[in-house]
Amino acid sequence: MAQIVSQPGSIVFTSDIDDIVISSSEEKGALTVALTTPAGDDITVLEETLYTDGNGQLTVYDLATLLEPFAREYGRLTMGCSFDDGVAVASIEPVTILYCKADVGMTAEQFLQAHFLTVLDGEKITAYTREERLYAYGAVSVNVSATVVLPVGTIAEKTAVLLPVATVNDVAQFNVSPKKIIEAIDLVGGKLLTYTVSAGSRKQDFRMQEEQLLPEPSLVFVNSFGCEEFIHCSGTLKREGKFTRYSTRIRTKQKNYRVTEERKYTANTGWMNDAMADWAEELFRSDEVYLWENGRRGREIVLSDSKSEINNEDDFMTAFEFSYTYAQRLHNVMRKKTAVRIFSEQFEDIYN
Repeated sequence: MAQIVSQPGSIVFTSDIDDIVISSSEEKGALTVALTTPAGDDITVLEETLYTDGNGQLTVYDLATLLEPFAREYGRLTMGCSFDDGVAVASIEPVTILYCKADVGMTAEQFLQAHFLTVLDGEKITAYTREERLYAYGAVSVNVSATVVLPVGTIAEKTAVLLPVATVNDVAQFNVSPKKIIEAIDLVGGKLLTYTVSAGSRKQDFRMQEEQLLPEPSLVFVNSFGCEEFIHCSGTLKREGKFTRYSTRIRTKQKNYRVTEERKYTANTGWMNDAMADWAEELFRSDEVYLWENGRRGREIVLSDSKSEINNEDDFMTAFEFSYTYAQRLHNVMRKKTAVRIFSEQFEDIYN
């Protein structure tokens, strides 16, 4: 007679799924592992006849490898598993599967209650022009507490409640950009210094900084939880053009009959605090990265190489450098005119 000995918890990440252990007095049985999508569709991912070991048990190992591609596609799935040994059918309790490619150091249930869906664990530096988002599983709103300088020069605290921009599979997306926060707290003529976004035990701190020029580039990428995050680079951006020419002799003249171009950009994140330095490597492990241009997602890019070195010296300040190209055949892309990085506002007017 088949029985379930152990199974994963009621809600798990794909990065940490416990094995399913089944016992049976019979020699073999039919094992079925199936998934139910948020739309209610059923997907059978494993259907095999398996044999028990000398102790009358069988173990379903490495479920993460089996289920991760489906979780990435659908975001949230419900897993069922049954074993029919011909005498009885044993089934596990339904398990909610969420996509995650990070070792969070706790159960999925604990993490979802205490963290937004990001590996950033600390204060994030931002600026007025930058786009920021947060994602929270099961949240219906977030609270904002902001420290501001009022027009009269005094420092005050302002609060607001933000509703999600969208909610998909119980994951709520919140626009927590500085512009949105200023609008939510109804700050007119003052200055935003810091703000904290919270939902239950989840909390994320932001600190405003002054910036002379717009970040270049700004990138949107898919993080370890399948959610989109932004990284805004304030360091030097370099461009290198590589041209490959194919030539032959046509009617006694040497001609280039095809010229291919590849534009390679080398960007620098600029200096970051310790929390952002650990988080920024999410960009390098992401397999889906886009430019963020004029308030919307731009062209997809491919990161070709990166340098993400961190050490524990007292005077070390982290800044990452990486290279990327367009993820398309045609690299002859027109660039909109931007402010040049030559003089700052500190120079006298004679230089402007």
